[in-house]
Amino acid sequence: MNTGRHNPIEGPTEFDPGTSADAADGVAAGIGFRVYLLVREGEKTRVVDVPDAGSVLFGRAPEASVRIDDNRASRRHAELRRNGRELVVIDLGSRNGTKVNDRRLRDESLAVVGGDVIKVGPIEALVATAETRGAGASSSRLERELADFGTSPDGRAVLIRIVMDLERSPDGLVSLTELLGPMAVVEERGDGEYAALLEEQDPRVVERVLSALKSRPGVQVTIARFPENGRTAADLWTHASRGASAPPVVADTREGVVVADPAMVQVFQLARRLASVQTTVLILGETGVGKEVIAEQIHHWSARAQGPFVRLNCASLPETLLESELFGHERGAFTGADRRKIGYLEAAQGGTLFLDEIGELPVTVQVKLLNVLESREVRRLGGTQEHPIDVRVVSATHRDLTTEVGEGRFREDLFYRLSAFTLVVPPLRERQAEIPLIAEMFAREAAHRAGRPPVVMEASAVTALVRHPWPGNVRELKNAMEHAVVLADRGRIGVEHLPESVRRREAPSATGPSSSTVKDKLADLERRSIEEALSAEGGNQTRAARRLGMSRRALIYKIEKYGLRR
Repeated sequence: MNTGRHNPIEGPTEFDPGTSADAADGVAAGIGFRVYLLVREGEKTRVVDVPDAGSVLFGRAPEASVRIDDNRASRRHAELRRNGRELVVIDLGSRNGTKVNDRRLRDESLAVVGGDVIKVGPIEALVATAETRGAGASSSRLERELADFGTSPDGRAVLIRIVMDLERSPDGLVSLTELLGPMAVVEERGDGEYAALLEEQDPRVVERVLSALKSRPGVQVTIARFPENGRTAADLWTHASRGASAPPVVADTREGVVVADPAMVQVFQLARRLASVQTTVLILGETGVGKEVIAEQIHHWSARAQGPFVRLNCASLPETLLESELFGHERGAFTGADRRKIGYLEAAQGGTLFLDEIGELPVTVQVKLLNVLESREVRRLGGTQEHPIDVRVVSATHRDLTTEVGEGRFREDLFYRLSAFTLVVPPLRERQAEIPLIAEMFAREAAHRAGRPPVVMEASAVTALVRHPWPGNVRELKNAMEHAVVLADRGRIGVEHLPESVRRREAPSATGPSSSTVKDKLADLERRSIEEALSAEGGNQTRAARRLGMSRRALIYKIEKYGLRR
């Protein structure tokens, strides 16, 4: 959606002070066009606005807007000049040249657009643009983009309404530029409100953006989809302002259950429907994702809620003891059996039996369990009498049971008996919107247990938590927050209080800034957008460039930059 051009300009060029057609349209409609630089030096980032019909000077000179205290920079090194929407970088005869993306300029000029990176000595300046809207103004650029979508029968887009608490997120547009990338159309509406338009070629990209936005402190997000919720920017904004597209709320969950991610909302909605029937349910997911929480919720919503909820971890006991615990035993059934014992199946009478790690169940025990599920009767070890049971069985495993069946480690008939319905719980790293919420809950609980006042998480800690891949999922997050609460100073959790395994991803590498710099995020989003556009247009570069809102020359440059197949 970037409408800038990447045509090189031979030699330093003076701007015509007149107003471009696009800029004139914007003025007439009350629309402004903001151009600014995200200047990064080491771990520090600052914002430098580029005035219309003005310029920004890079160098060691005292009057430089981007002052660089480094001998690699000349006194007057380079200049970024602007006229409306047109931007040009000019190297002013510097000693070491000026780098724009991967091209080095020496006493020459180059047109740039939002998303390009200017490098001078130790600094990197990301060029960023945004629409700004005055009171009563129409959304001219948004309308033009939506009109383009309307020419395609399958054109789809998402308008995101973003409301930011500027006291908690003072960087405002800086955060949006990091998360949305140069391919989005962003409009500033004042008082911390922004409208962002994304083309919805791949819903997964949109979900990742929404999850990242929701994870930021002090940020509220609602959406409207084109064309389902409207065909104009005004209609979409009105729809999003009502919050009509916010994920549905899962009602009547147990205390301590957090559901914010759309994928988890779907899992819980299906769990509620399954709770009303008596069929067996198999819950799949990585270790620590919360499979037991889903099982408890099914029991809570079912007609068996007043009965017992009994848990048995099939991986925690040896085979001989597991059989006795599951089915029970009579007195004298084996050495040490000095009294009758009721097994887990009978203990769950009238309620639910949750068999965790069912994939670890020995084959001999699998046979007996299948017989119990088929006959609804259990015979204790050493006994001769069958005892009827009324139990619902919910099982869970992190293993791929179809593979286990194929390799003979799990009975096929038992697998089909247990998996009448299957629920798949996504890992925590795919539920980024929930990470800050779950972390706050665990921190609150840990502080309460320790007799401490409630703690507050700093933005740096939240960012570190969201970026961590969480191989141990929710269980690992709980341990991390208990660790942080113990070390927290003055009731605030900073990144320094988190475990080393979480902090490690935030530490700068030996070769430069951290791997999650603004440039890296934008480059990854831009590369994927180009790949998707080329695929959608059958490899036709002209049509792909038009879809992306850039010139064909700029697209070819980007293709070569990212090493994509032409």
